[in-house]
Amino acid sequence: MIARMPTAVTDGRGATWLVALILLSFPTVGLLAKHGMSTLAITLSMLMAGIMLAGRRMPWPGWALAAPAVGLLALHLLDLLIAPACPPCAESWPRTAGALLVLLPLAAGGLATATALDRRTAGRALVAGVVIGIVVAAVELGLDAPIYRFFDGRAPGSFVSMSRFNRGLVALALLSVVAGGWLWTRGRRRPAAGVLMAVGAVAALGDSLTAQLCVLLAVLSLAVSAVAERLVRTALVIVVAAQMLSAPWLAPAAYDWADGRDLKMDPAIRHRLELWDHGAALAQARPWTGWGLDAFDHLPIAPERLARARKMTHPEPHPHNAGLQLWVETGIFGVLLGIAFLAAMAWRIGRMAPELRPWGTALLAVAVAPGLVSFGIWQVTYLAMSALAAFAFSLLRADPVLGDRLVKPHPDS
Repeated sequence: MIARMPTAVTDGRGATWLVALILLSFPTVGLLAKHGMSTLAITLSMLMAGIMLAGRRMPWPGWALAAPAVGLLALHLLDLLIAPACPPCAESWPRTAGALLVLLPLAAGGLATATALDRRTAGRALVAGVVIGIVVAAVELGLDAPIYRFFDGRAPGSFVSMSRFNRGLVALALLSVVAGGWLWTRGRRRPAAGVLMAVGAVAALGDSLTAQLCVLLAVLSLAVSAVAERLVRTALVIVVAAQMLSAPWLAPAAYDWADGRDLKMDPAIRHRLELWDHGAALAQARPWTGWGLDAFDHLPIAPERLARARKMTHPEPHPHNAGLQLWVETGIFGVLLGIAFLAAMAWRIGRMAPELRPWGTALLAVAVAPGLVSFGIWQVTYLAMSALAAFAFSLLRADPVLGDRLVKPHPDS
């Protein structure tokens, strides 16, 4: 048995069952213990890297993807060393850099090939994991969180906020796009559509506007990409880049417009507008170098803004907008690197097989949306769910080892 262990590690069996186990459990873990997503993704990346090294393979994500990400880390470090406007921010850099560097190889997707992974088995585990996650989400959101109460040792009638499932719902939406693509490209169109419809239904049960937006973007991207995929991908990059570049001026204008008309809006949207206005002021104060990593959490809110706000009461870890976060932390150069990273991902999607591009474009749209309206771009749970979804997308390609080819749909599908 000892003699066979290296073979099991290097011939793809170990990698296959490791990936299958994590993909099977990831959606449910995300719903019931959101921080568990970080543990699973980091564990998968490190173990897969170990398997890859044992097989003496060394995939590289390519400078088009790695350079902007590493450049952002270097820019953050440079700000801390040369222009330390926010001394407490230095404590966050090692943690953020470590998480990004560990998860970047997973996001690049090359680990699937380097470890001789059986994509057919892993893909089936992904679909099963998404289906289980949908069932768990329906039970938790429809029956007032009985599973969470049971595992957390809470009394049956104790209060559980439905917002605790928001991050797990976003992760479920991300992986549902990949699972739908895996089914669709293998000729199973009805199950693929069923997965997306089911995720949309459970997202509607919750109170996460971000998860609902992700499902809507996925459906719209796929629908339009069916006839003009390149147009959707190009428009996505242009719109996001324009928003990121204009955020310090667009955000206060939107806030003034809404506030001046005393519009009735969801409290979460009102909160976002107030945070964005505060972030815009910080960005305009230091547009070239920014203030440093996580500076948004350490810089005070101007008294006049605090007096005007209805929902914002204190500084928060991030402004809930990727463009503003990069402006505040790194200035214009970080924003340009962020746009370069987005363009690099879009470019890689454009080099995929034509049948995969609509699904890649939809996944890119769903992955970017939370960073623009909800999550902090350095939150490890956000990095973890995005990296795992990008890794899972590599399962859509044909498996040269087992002959799992992409097939045309059946006439009745």
